Amino acid sequence: MYKKILLQNIDKISKQRDLFLLLTIFTLISNILLIIKIVISDERLVMVPAISQDMWLSNRTVSPSYLEEISIVFLSNLLNISANDIAHKKSIILKYTTSDSGSFNSIQKYFVDAEEEYKRFDLSTYFTIKNMEIDISNLTVIAHGILTSSYGKKGSSAAEESYSIQFEYIGGNLKLKSFARIIQKEE
Repeated sequence: MYKKILLQNIDKISKQRDLFLLLTIFTLISNILLIIKIVISDERLVMVPAISQDMWLSNRTVSPSYLEEISIVFLSNLLNISANDIAHKKSIILKYTTSDSGSFNSIQKYFVDAEEEYKRFDLSTYFTIKNMEIDISNLTVIAHGILTSSYGKKGSSAAEESYSIQFEYIGGNLKLKSFARIIQKEE
């Protein structure tokens, strides 16, 4: 009788051991698969100051809200400038400009021309965005707003302006591809 009970206990322990071994193997395989996914995936989390809406990034594109927020940052560095800070803003923008020579040279020329004009007239500008048109498929944003210009200590003017800003999505980063003022029909 004791032998029978002993054999039953050994059988239970053996079944428990086999179950524990299966669970251990399953856990090990799950962990290996998670490690492989972490190593293979190329996900980044980019935080923009003062995020006011949901946004996301994937391997191929970005959300419209992310494109809007990053456009605001770029437009601020491209248009809210003065003779004193133009060199600093130029260095910031050129770090995030695509390496395509045409695009890079175009943005650099914008800053060279602006630097000369801003220093000669003691100019400072500030762009207030009214609204934006976002084209997520082409990574293009058209910003409409008011450009306020101050000349020296006495002169100032304000005009409605529109600017086009286009990006290129490279390796999880949005790079500035082009920036241009949109000329109105009256001009």
